[in-house]
Amino acid sequence: MRRQSGFGYIEALVAVVLLAVALVPALEALSNATRNAPAADQDDDLWMAVSSKINLASGSRFDDLDAAATAAGSASTASSLSDAAGTTPRVLVYLSRYDGDNADGDNNPFTGTDADLIWIRAAIADTPVELVTLVTR
Repeated sequence: MRRQSGFGYIEALVAVVLLAVALVPALEALSNATRNAPAADQDDDLWMAVSSKINLASGSRFDDLDAAATAAGSASTASSLSDAAGTTPRVLVYLSRYDGDNADGDNNPFTGTDADLIWIRAAIADTPVELVTLVTR
């Protein structure tokens, strides 16, 4: 008697069960990804707003930044470059002269400042989204 080639009923049944077991987690992962897409899209919008604002600020004339930093008074006070209240998302811009060489020895970058170095922080109000940079004259 010759042996028949091909898959038998049991082999086909086992293959279908294995596929079903493997597809369930894959479909759940796709479902979670599509469910979380709007939140990720909103995060992208926040990061783009902060990035745009810090690029705009760092591209400003140094003397204008220095004047805005002086007017703000401290690194924890939002400057005039910030978005107006009620703007969504509201990007706050903080400016300060910066002590890059720690010349005064107190390890505080916002005291004993260098005249040619400005610290810029752009942050979305009430979120952890922020970017920080330094600009020189």
